[in-house]
Amino acid sequence: MLLQNGISGDDIKMKSLSNTTLKQLRKWFTAPITELEPLFHKARRITDAAFGRCVSFFAPSDAFPSISITGRSCKLDCQHCGGRYLRHMKPLTRPNQLISYCQNIAANKGVGCLISGGCDTEGRVPLLPFLPAIREIKQSTSLYINVHTGFLTVDEARYLAETGIDCASVDIVGDDDTIHQVYGLPHRSTKDYRATLQALNSSGVLISPHICVGLHFGKLVGELDALQIIHETIAPSTIVIIALVPSQETAMESITPPANHDIARVCAIARVLFPKTEIALGCMRPRGKTRQEMERLAVNAGVTRIAVPTQSTVKYLESNGYKTYAQQACCVVQ
Repeated sequence: MLLQNGISGDDIKMKSLSNTTLKQLRKWFTAPITELEPLFHKARRITDAAFGRCVSFFAPSDAFPSISITGRSCKLDCQHCGGRYLRHMKPLTRPNQLISYCQNIAANKGVGCLISGGCDTEGRVPLLPFLPAIREIKQSTSLYINVHTGFLTVDEARYLAETGIDCASVDIVGDDDTIHQVYGLPHRSTKDYRATLQALNSSGVLISPHICVGLHFGKLVGELDALQIIHETIAPSTIVIIALVPSQETAMESITPPANHDIARVCAIARVLFPKTEIALGCMRPRGKTRQEMERLAVNAGVTRIAVPTQSTVKYLESNGYKTYAQQACCVVQ
């Protein structure tokens, strides 16, 4: 059983934030960690009113694999990734391979898959050659298909929507310097993220924006602006909060990751801005000894979904009166 967000375009008003609201949000965004408790209390009260004390757990597995349509190839070589994350995805670089693989997932009673891949030099996942295959998969199976898009034009978003996909996952960055320095895209800006969200929204696809806390070399820089872009542009199905993982063999391997309280800070601000939207703590986040603290703080900050939680967190929530649900799927699945 999953939480039902039950949102529509009428539930979340897509409009510019007032100066008073922005001032308060920026105060929370820059406040010392010791002054965040009122924000967390507010976020938890909002969450209890909309969802009750319920948390869903997600564990992608063979029932919901991640697929790279570019194999290990990515033209960007981003500072935080360097193509490293593609190594953990199933490489399927031809449309017929994708069809066969997904039909096999369905035959084995799988739930769905994430279709992703490396980007070209424009920050786009080269999806167009695979769209007929994705359409065939949706027509011949009941799999839940989540597609990681990168930047899209209006026409590309429409073509993607016509395949019948269930969700589009889009990374949103709210700072131009981060786009230029981390992604190596000097000709892109936050306007391109806004345009991509608008294109997907006009196509009618469910959208799950992802925000990476600490993407700017471990520092909080554009996360609030990213949330503002989302708020002003779309009614998201789910917002996924992830966090920088300083990975070996990348330019950021020695960077200090964001503090757990800063990850929770962004979750809480997201909750205040989106009171009726499910907010997930995604699977890309630091592990280590303090992972349990991160998960508990995120729940206190209004998260209703956690990808790959620790067993300690599951037991802690259940012993403290939370109803919990689990599924072997991606945390955007509705």
